[in-house]
Amino acid sequence: LFPTPYAMLDSTANGTRSNDAQLELIVNPQDPGTEFGVLLDQVAMNDFIGGNSATDWTVSAKSAAPSYLALQSNVYSITTTGTAPDEINIELKIPANANRDVLDMYAWNANAAEWTFIPSQPTTAGTLSARVKDIPDGIALFQTAPLDPIILTTLDIAQTLAPEVAELVTIIAPAGMQPSLPNTPARTLIGNPAPGFDVNAGYRVMPIIRNFTDPRAVDTDSVIGILGNVALRTEHAEQLTAFAAAGQYDGVIIDYRELPTDQRENFTAFLSELASNLNSVNLQLGVVVPPAQNTNGAWDTGAYDWREIGKAADYVEIAFGLDPSAFAPGSDRLVEAMLRWGVGEINRYKILGGISALSIREAGGDFTSIGYDEALSALGDVQIEANVTEGDTVEPGSEVTISLDGEYNAIPGVETTINTPFIDYEDADGELASRMWLTTAEALRFRMDRLSPFVVAGVSFEDLLAAGLADGVTEAILNYKLLLPALGEQTELALNWRIESADGEVTEFTTSFNEELVVTLNAPDGNYAVNVEVVGGQAESGRGGAAIALFAPTATPTPLPTATPTPTPTATPTLAPIVPTNPPVAASSNSQGVPAGGSGPAPVAPGAGSIGAFEYGGHVASLDERAFGAMRSAGMSWVKVQIRASPGGGGVGDAQNVINAARGAGLRVLLGVVGSPADLAGGGGGYISGFAGTLGQIAALGPDAIEVWNEPNLSREWPEGQINGANYVALLRESYNAIKSANGNVIVISGALAPTGAEGAFPGRVVNDDNFLRQMVDAGGLSFMDCVGMHYNEGIVSARATSGDPRDGYYTRYLPGMIQTYSAITGSQRPICITELGYLSAEGYGALPDFFAWAANVTVAQQAAWLAEAAAVAAQSGRVRLMIVWNVDFTGFGADPMGGYAIIRPDGSCPACSALANAR
Repeated sequence: LFPTPYAMLDSTANGTRSNDAQLELIVNPQDPGTEFGVLLDQVAMNDFIGGNSATDWTVSAKSAAPSYLALQSNVYSITTTGTAPDEINIELKIPANANRDVLDMYAWNANAAEWTFIPSQPTTAGTLSARVKDIPDGIALFQTAPLDPIILTTLDIAQTLAPEVAELVTIIAPAGMQPSLPNTPARTLIGNPAPGFDVNAGYRVMPIIRNFTDPRAVDTDSVIGILGNVALRTEHAEQLTAFAAAGQYDGVIIDYRELPTDQRENFTAFLSELASNLNSVNLQLGVVVPPAQNTNGAWDTGAYDWREIGKAADYVEIAFGLDPSAFAPGSDRLVEAMLRWGVGEINRYKILGGISALSIREAGGDFTSIGYDEALSALGDVQIEANVTEGDTVEPGSEVTISLDGEYNAIPGVETTINTPFIDYEDADGELASRMWLTTAEALRFRMDRLSPFVVAGVSFEDLLAAGLADGVTEAILNYKLLLPALGEQTELALNWRIESADGEVTEFTTSFNEELVVTLNAPDGNYAVNVEVVGGQAESGRGGAAIALFAPTATPTPLPTATPTPTPTATPTLAPIVPTNPPVAASSNSQGVPAGGSGPAPVAPGAGSIGAFEYGGHVASLDERAFGAMRSAGMSWVKVQIRASPGGGGVGDAQNVINAARGAGLRVLLGVVGSPADLAGGGGGYISGFAGTLGQIAALGPDAIEVWNEPNLSREWPEGQINGANYVALLRESYNAIKSANGNVIVISGALAPTGAEGAFPGRVVNDDNFLRQMVDAGGLSFMDCVGMHYNEGIVSARATSGDPRDGYYTRYLPGMIQTYSAITGSQRPICITELGYLSAEGYGALPDFFAWAANVTVAQQAAWLAEAAAVAAQSGRVRLMIVWNVDFTGFGADPMGGYAIIRPDGSCPACSALANAR
């Protein structure tokens, strides 16, 4: 018998090739093993495919090859002798004219009777190069074929799983669970999954575990504490497995962000242990990784070892980020280059591309998600210019100029390399203020299709259930999932104008942006409605409309009514009760002198965001640099100060001082103006008129907004026994008209109500805020405000939570519940201004008074995270115009522990400042 002809490898002869010279095995000369030898054999590709090989192992190897893998090389068997080195390099030649982007190296494991992916990268020598620790029984090169795409979406606490999305997706990932240091009975896993899914539906459910409730306030400390302790790491893996099994889920997804590089080995060890635990009970693991960074031609993944994570996980979501230009074709463009490298590190059938379905705001090099309609809001609403008669009508034959009243010069375009429309907003000096990348159905499909050449598993979305998606987005994802052709090229944005006459006849025009539309109206007489939509591709977005009255002159004309002037009361109202019947219409202004309506007008679309996009600020005790510095670091643009006013001009000087200080700090001003409940009770209608007059004087000073009174549903702020929404509207009505007459640019906010359900316990002294708001609406109060005031200051759970408060499930416990309740009562006819929003934490002070003991366990870290999260919830709701943090710098901690709400803590630090800054 002849000995087996092994090629013996050592520090000198450290490589051996197959007979066809297509495969080479190489050892490190410094670690060649001990008496290590290799025998390579090969089966021709056609013989393997045709089953013509005489070797037994090829039968099982052929039957085990997945149908989506097509053999592209000879099949090589590897036999060894001696002690192998720790690692060995494998070089396998890439066939001529092959598409290397879809080629993978696979190993044959005879004991398991399966082919497994081997991470490998192409070389300049035309090979795929792999480094392995366990030498396989066989090696081959396969071409990959696409499978049905997987669609994954996150379900956040405040979101609802829409039926069309439920039918579309493959995996639902409910958020709400977080890692935690074992300081509570919940140990290393806290929270509750977002509700609204069904584990027995046609999709898989894999809760996503995140080290944040909002990505702008990430908790890395808890994760580092767990990863750095082997016992806690094991406990965390066991808790996650038990949680997934008990909930009858299909597995879990880990999204632990911003980990430092020194946690790379710990994080890998944790994921390997978790994967083993989950696999033992037939559950799956998903992991979210940030985009790799290319530095001088080398890819760096920081704490996230893509190759090892790919071995452990069933799915790996690569979060591509928000920059749309990253999806441009080209070997040097981020997404293409990253995927070309990434499919060599991770089995491509595990990779999900993390894409945003929302539009994107680019400003100063930063990218943030934004709703489609909100991205267009700076275009403004319809404005009309025409020569009008004394009766404020337009005569037949008159030219009417119609345009949008946005303060920016809006320049639309389409970036053809990424099939994405955009709008550049330029200021009066021609400087670029921001660019809005509009994620239309066509743009999103283009980004998804950029993944297709690399045959990855599918796509994942964090915001598919968010408000503000463009028309057609869901359909575009469905077409991608069904492998249907793309819809085509993105068209240029345009304005589609619609003019409807009094008799219902409709005329439509299409213009470009910034182009005035000039029309001549001849007949018939009546009121004309002018509406406009921004159109482009499948997407349409309406802007606020306007109306114009056309009437031929007659000998005795009867003009339409003009705007109602500030009413002068014909009788002094009394306060018990003041319930207006058919209250007068609020005074209005129209820069074009065209009436907003008349007899039987055609419908006019409401102004979208007519008082601006979402902003936030803080309530201060002191107008000093300590407060202003913290506010600037938090990214705030508004400051609120409460002042007391009285009839005859009391408080006007205080208002002027506040305005001067705020303007000097570059901040917009909200004045919360309150009066005296006792004087109101004694003075009745006379007091109301005097108080409103003072508000008119204050408005003339130029504040940006005035909140009229404070918490009038409580007896400490309003006369006991007279607490009623209609009574408050009597004051609000006169105040609104006085303010608008003095300065039409001031935003009038109704006095925010105290969130409460205690009216049954304190009759005559308290009215529940929802009941009070209904009374205001019934009394016509919406006509006398630009924004509905709201307070939220009793939270002890995440700002996204809609359940889980240990006290009860009353709606005032939860920020989404407050927003939804107020919007429902007002019919969303006015936006919400949250003039106080805060979280109470006694940390750094001491024990809370008994009345506030409900907040005893709230930490400063939670306060910071929840405030950032609240900003996100408010902004993303599409219903909130302004959020004022309660508070910035109060220090008192007595019976009313206002200092506990302050974001500047007793030690001078401001954790919430950085959290809020990252929330911008």
